[in-house]
Amino acid sequence: MNTALSQWRQTLRSHAEFAAWHAANGAVLDDQWRPTIALQAALRDAKASASVPGYCWPCRAPSQFLYDLQYSNGRDVNWRERLVCTRCGLNNRLRLTVQVIEAEGLRGRGYLTEHVTPLARLLLERFPGLVTSEYLGPDHAPGQVSRQGIRHEDLCHLSLAGGSVDFVVSCDVLEHIPDYPAALCELARVLVPGGLALITVPFLPHAADNLVRARLEGGRVVHLLEPEYHGDPVGAREGVLCYYHFGWQLLGDLRRAGFADAWLDLYWSADYANLGGPQVFVMARR
Repeated sequence: MNTALSQWRQTLRSHAEFAAWHAANGAVLDDQWRPTIALQAALRDAKASASVPGYCWPCRAPSQFLYDLQYSNGRDVNWRERLVCTRCGLNNRLRLTVQVIEAEGLRGRGYLTEHVTPLARLLLERFPGLVTSEYLGPDHAPGQVSRQGIRHEDLCHLSLAGGSVDFVVSCDVLEHIPDYPAALCELARVLVPGGLALITVPFLPHAADNLVRARLEGGRVVHLLEPEYHGDPVGAREGVLCYYHFGWQLLGDLRRAGFADAWLDLYWSADYANLGGPQVFVMARR
């Protein structure tokens, strides 16, 4: 790995700590957003695309990173979901997920809450004993393997034994679970004492509380905001409904679920093409 490349990181543990840090570091955040202004201007219309050079951590090589207006409001680049490496096909947040996993030195038995994705394929190569799964629907039993070789797991009712994994990685899954606190309890249960959970979700750093977009009432979905759907790797045509955008409340929920500590790590790097302001990782130690 090229040690001359630089990356910015900030660790924070509460909304109050973030507010104080943010008030004192506005210039830092402005500097992080500034490179994207010119990049955004390169997209002349909604169908345009462009690329930026950088170093891809998963590929361990220089690459080009494509960006466009996919998964956006049609005007502003969704930097978190774009900047796709032309070598490995991983976007900004997924490339950074691999980097954080390796930087944290995660070893041993792991559980990844996805299976039919480029990230899963890459991590299975690097962690041969990794357990991967998808949610295949209520007609499947926890731990059941489909004819396509996909293991089904419901994060609220995992089939994994207590204390059976050393780390958990969950990328943009919790926002689709109405009873996400039950899923947090399950993640804590299956981790060994001292095990680490690495979680990404849509996160609102200025919000103390979660933004609830929808909820279940008597088995019926009640929309509180305009419905928002995210892509489904196992093929739901309309995508998967997003119930939450998370605030700092999530850290308290993790502690109540049985984690000894929870915090946010913010990352940014022009060298690694982790652009668009700080990328947020929710970290929790069992």
